[in-house]
Amino acid sequence: MDITTPALIFPAISLLFIAYTHRLHSLSVLIRSMTTEDSKKLKNKQTKDQLEILKKRVIYIKRMQIFGILSFILCLFTIISLYIGLDNIANYLFGLALLMLVTSLLFALVEVLQSTRALSIHLKNSNY
Repeated sequence: MDITTPALIFPAISLLFIAYTHRLHSLSVLIRSMTTEDSKKLKNKQTKDQLEILKKRVIYIKRMQIFGILSFILCLFTIISLYIGLDNIANYLFGLALLMLVTSLLFALVEVLQSTRALSIHLKNSNY
């Protein structure tokens, strides 16, 4: 492996962070709007169910970001290891970086599934 191999992942991780940050921002706006409405509406079962799902989604997004950051850091350590000639260690670090990236993407998948579940609850209780 040469030094450009781990460097190829940097743009992908950067794009993931933009998407993750956008999802977190959208959730924060939604949570704030749902919790600032009058308390009568918060007692609604549909609203409680949606807020519970939103809590889970925030946790998943946090984990997505943590594993994405770890992947980025391990890619940097891979490049440093290659630069100083520790090819064997670089291979292990790169493998671990890929594993962290896959973990981040799996949490993203779970978060998307939770998101669609919340939409299903909303549609089920609406008149449409």
